[in-house]
Amino acid sequence: MAPQYQAATLIASPSYPSAIAWSSDNLVAVASGHIVTILNPSALDGPRGLVGLCRSDPFPIGLVNREDLLEPCLLSTSLARETEPCARSISWSQQGFAPNSGCLLAVCTMDGHVKLYRSPIWELCDEWVEVADISQLLFNYYKLINFGEDNGSHLTSLKNTNTGETEVLGSAYELQESLYFRCPGQRKLKRSR
Repeated sequence: MAPQYQAATLIASPSYPSAIAWSSDNLVAVASGHIVTILNPSALDGPRGLVGLCRSDPFPIGLVNREDLLEPCLLSTSLARETEPCARSISWSQQGFAPNSGCLLAVCTMDGHVKLYRSPIWELCDEWVEVADISQLLFNYYKLINFGEDNGSHLTSLKNTNTGETEVLGSAYELQESLYFRCPGQRKLKRSR
């Protein structure tokens, strides 16, 4: 009789509640420390995917520097005690968002960055490819509106008199560009008129 459980070796044990996620295209992502390991449950001994996390600069919106957070007087107010990059939460998109009709992986790090990754389709490597930095897109958007309230006027143009449709511009199109244009071999997306 075959064993009911299969073992997979990881570099460290997951330490956060949202550190394990199963995708709708049958991949399992496990965040352990500074690496997210992507496993295929049907072939645990086979190839693996990896997402290596790098240290990101914090956004210039706070008053406290990263080095100062580790001072004894502020250590109790810090949410994280890790000084190295670490995945806090991971989540999969629905199937069909990646260029190969697979799922995208969203990784939230301890320093508050959220990045999207796709599987290496054309690249000959096991490291997943960064598609977009959602945090950077959001920061650029808020910087554009001077961190105030948004009425949405700069994102939409006037209605097209021929079709009656409203064009959506700005951040949504930037994300669409990053999803499609960073993938070699894909045709470029044309803007609607």
